[in-house]
Amino acid sequence: MDSKVQIKKADLSDPFVVDSLLELSKVWVEEGSCFGMRANERDDLKEPCYLALEGGKVIGYGFGHFYEKEAKNSEIPVGAKCFEIDELYVLPEYRSGGIGGRIFRLLEEEAKDKAEFITLATSTKDYKKALRFYAEQNAMTYHSAYLIKKI
Repeated sequence: MDSKVQIKKADLSDPFVVDSLLELSKVWVEEGSCFGMRANERDDLKEPCYLALEGGKVIGYGFGHFYEKEAKNSEIPVGAKCFEIDELYVLPEYRSGGIGGRIFRLLEEEAKDKAEFITLATSTKDYKKALRFYAEQNAMTYHSAYLIKKI
């Protein structure tokens, strides 16, 4: 873990924070690591949001939103209070240093008194890394997959 990296709660009224998040979102799209991804606009950003900073530069972020489950599935009952992680991103050169896990744990801590479940949908092209990060390292349960094969 890189001790020079500071993780802090984002203030979405701060123009530097918003500009940094929007720029990092563009970098993520250009990376090409997810299917169907588009760069964020200001209205896409949500709270709670956490930033990873190194020397004043935003190198990662995570944010999500609270909601109440409306449709039943096999794991989450209707009416359950949930927190969905909308985005969690760390620049490639900073990955594998525990930064994403630190952001995840802060989001989880933020959600624990207000929600019963944390949910997440991912469109990453490297599903093995995503499963390792979310299921193995952060104790989420794999629930379903949507697979496609062009014929």
